[in-house]
Amino acid sequence: FWALFEQAAASVTLFTDRNVNTGGELPAGMFQALNPFFIVLFAPVFAYLWAYLAKQNIEPNTGIKFALAILLVGVGFMALVLGANLADKNFKVHLIFLVVMYLCHTFGELCLSPVGLSMVSRLSVTRIAGLMMGIWFLSSSLAGYVSGLIAGLMAVPNDVSPTESDAAISLEIYSSNFEILAVLSVIVAMCLFLINPLIKRYLTN
Repeated sequence: FWALFEQAAASVTLFTDRNVNTGGELPAGMFQALNPFFIVLFAPVFAYLWAYLAKQNIEPNTGIKFALAILLVGVGFMALVLGANLADKNFKVHLIFLVVMYLCHTFGELCLSPVGLSMVSRLSVTRIAGLMMGIWFLSSSLAGYVSGLIAGLMAVPNDVSPTESDAAISLEIYSSNFEILAVLSVIVAMCLFLINPLIKRYLTN
């Protein structure tokens, strides 16, 4: 999840710079502020939602929430692919598709991050709870490294500039790779949904 989520700071920002119609007023990196904005806006909604579903005894377990998180990452990338297919004559994608991507990725983060921290503290043996929490954050840092490798795979050649004449080339590179990431996310999510009964059994033992 984190390896794909962190593309926001790498390939997605470069894609925004080259192939998203931002109106030319804001630098591409500024759109990363959408994630914390959506976190502040929707975190209370998710907190209420989980509490409400728990009262109704229909709250999804941790495995389902993790699967939803990865699925939402895939949906976010598919939004960019759809936007690329609907790009204008200058090979620019409408800004709304980027906003939808950040929204889906934020929803995914809200399904995984607080739930994951709670799971680690709940399932860990008390005397090593701090160590297990550190391993959780270590996995996030390793995911950042993997994220860089993924971003490198979709690097645009140096001789392709962010100008209109080369926009078609970069759009094709980014859209094809975002589609691969979307498909990969959906496959992983489906696998998690399928093995969830096994995960649920171990979590309750």
